[in-house]
Amino acid sequence: MEGIKTRRGQVTIMKIKESLAVGSFAFFGGILRYLIGLVLNQPTGFPYGTLCVNLIGAFCLPFLMRYIVARLHLSDQLALAIGTGFFGAFTTFSSFSVDAIRLVNQQQWSAFAWYVGISMVGGVLLSLLADYWAVKLTHGPEEQEVSQ
Repeated sequence: MEGIKTRRGQVTIMKIKESLAVGSFAFFGGILRYLIGLVLNQPTGFPYGTLCVNLIGAFCLPFLMRYIVARLHLSDQLALAIGTGFFGAFTTFSSFSVDAIRLVNQQQWSAFAWYVGISMVGGVLLSLLADYWAVKLTHGPEEQEVSQ
């Protein structure tokens, strides 16, 4: 397959298609994050929008990678576009950091502690729950009976 020469080697047409797919899905993830932020975030208050999208992403991405890809037999390219593109643009560690610094600068210590705690602990727990649930659903009752 012909490609474009770069310093690191060959960039194939497939990589260009993957990049376009990631970018297309990122557009929709970014727009959805923006809309949720418009509805939930308050300029001087608690960053509910950022917290919400990060917790949704913390649950959905592991679930997608474990269950949806396996059950629906999604192609690697589509999984990449959804995971890196959509959820990469939907979730945001940089906004989390800026929101946390804003709370510190406003001396909202309690809000800061809750925000960081819920984001970090909640995100990891939701990821574990999503992975656990995906494994249980992937190995449905018919498969569990066979293995017993």
